[in-house]
Amino acid sequence: MLNLKDILTITGKPGLYCIVTQTAKGVIVETVDEKRTKMPVQNNYQVAMLDEITIFTNEEEDLALRQIFENIEKRDGLAPSVDAKSDAVAIKSYFKEVAPSHDVERVYVSDMKKILKWYEILSKFSRADEVPAVEESVKENNEA
Repeated sequence: MLNLKDILTITGKPGLYCIVTQTAKGVIVETVDEKRTKMPVQNNYQVAMLDEITIFTNEEEDLALRQIFENIEKRDGLAPSVDAKSDAVAIKSYFKEVAPSHDVERVYVSDMKKILKWYEILSKFSRADEVPAVEESVKENNEA
């Protein structure tokens, strides 16, 4: 699985994005999909790095998204047996297996669907050789 610190989500925009470079007004990102579209993201957008996302648990500490992705990969590999389009009962049951300590009152089905969709995107489009590392992109842009 790709290093999640390079991947982000933007509130109000579908999909996932990889940071290409930083500018004075924000960052340039590239979509993690077959189109690989680049776009600027100004400071007024709300972004979240996948590496920093956690979900509520019944324990003292929240569960990192990375751990959920690792659990999905251990259980099903790159193709989860449940996807974001599955019915709510199937998704809840699946999450009891891949995130057994999640708080069922505060983690909604919509959150679970989003996590499954992100996993699907990452497993399909973000193999290490396809998504540029931030450092490499910054180097290339500075040399140009």
